[in-house]
Amino acid sequence: MKVLLVFVLISLAALASARKPFAVRYDNFKVYRAFVEDSEQLEEFKKIHHHLQVHILHEIGGPNRSYDVIVGPLFQRAFEQVLHDLQVAYDIIVEDLQALLDESEVDEEAPMDWETYHPLDVIYDWVDEQCDQHDYLECNVIGHSYEGRPIKSVKLSKREGNKAIVIEGNIHAMEWISSATVTYLLNQLINSEDEEMQRLSEEFDWIVMPMVNPDGFVYTHDVERLWRKNRRPNGYSNSSGPCYGIDMNRNFDYHWSGAGWGIEDPCDHWFGGDEPNSEREIVALQEFVNSFEDGYIRAYLAFHAYGQYVLLPYGHTNTEFPPNYDQMMRIAAAFADGAEDAFGSVFTYGASGLLNYVVSGAAKDWAYGVKGIPFTCTVELRDKGTFGFFLPSNQITEVGVEVTEGLKSLVAKAADEGIFD
Repeated sequence: MKVLLVFVLISLAALASARKPFAVRYDNFKVYRAFVEDSEQLEEFKKIHHHLQVHILHEIGGPNRSYDVIVGPLFQRAFEQVLHDLQVAYDIIVEDLQALLDESEVDEEAPMDWETYHPLDVIYDWVDEQCDQHDYLECNVIGHSYEGRPIKSVKLSKREGNKAIVIEGNIHAMEWISSATVTYLLNQLINSEDEEMQRLSEEFDWIVMPMVNPDGFVYTHDVERLWRKNRRPNGYSNSSGPCYGIDMNRNFDYHWSGAGWGIEDPCDHWFGGDEPNSEREIVALQEFVNSFEDGYIRAYLAFHAYGQYVLLPYGHTNTEFPPNYDQMMRIAAAFADGAEDAFGSVFTYGASGLLNYVVSGAAKDWAYGVKGIPFTCTVELRDKGTFGFFLPSNQITEVGVEVTEGLKSLVAKAADEGIFD
């Protein structure tokens, strides 16, 4: 009997393991910050990932920039030698990536809060609870992901005639602070006793999509913390096997595939797809936004990590700017001022093609260029690279607070500028 019981337990454990793969670990992996000064260095730097197994965390935009690169123990000496040969200066900003990841606590049993990161089912359960408790919330499933998970939306509307603000979260799977911040903002709009937040929830409609990429998000919890894209097999393969996913913030049909490093490599993190609007998650988002009458949505804010930027259109160029760019800059400056007042975090603002790197197919550009929404931006949250994509969970609440203050200032300035007229 004991032998049989042991056999059953082993079989159940094996079955459980088969259902949920072991998560990839990054023990003793280092994060390097390489300072690429000129075009000659840049061209050689771009080739490193072809002969060394490294993970470049940023799209490569141009020279005179720094790039963060994850390198495992087997390749660290070779990577350092290559940088030395190229005369590329570098710092090691993370000595042990796994130790940093362990600081990003995930409590699968804890109820929803903003002290820890949560899995998808906890986030969605909280959204459902809010929808059940408040009759001014209209909650929908706007579509389903490739793997069949719902993409949920919450529309907060307390009176007729309001103009609307859209908030989008977690289109990139690994950016956990995005959905944490978006749900923090939603909670403030619903439950805060702060008079200014109550006024904002009365005078404006809020359309919130906290999780645009549920498949990728689940994958970062269960398998690979560094995953960025969605999880649809994209029809290509390389030496490691089939390639999965599209960078969905490169898949919108506005100057699609016009610019960006790696967007044409189907096995890279930034692959923008074989054609625009190829991903069902993006089609669902666009159809949902299109379901509202023209002129109703007046602002579109997409939350990402990291760098502390307010990125404005356009992304596909650094020489063309929106007709109301000066107005958008004043509104972005108001956000930066409000956010800085909270804890001193400094946000840089301007066109993304100018400040960050030239890349096309982003949500904010589609919202502005196709939908005609007069203020759109990508807010890149904390920090400036100390923790990067792996911001510890003990900073979630502070990020939420500073973004809330920034949002208050942004909406006030946008109203002064006539955005909601």
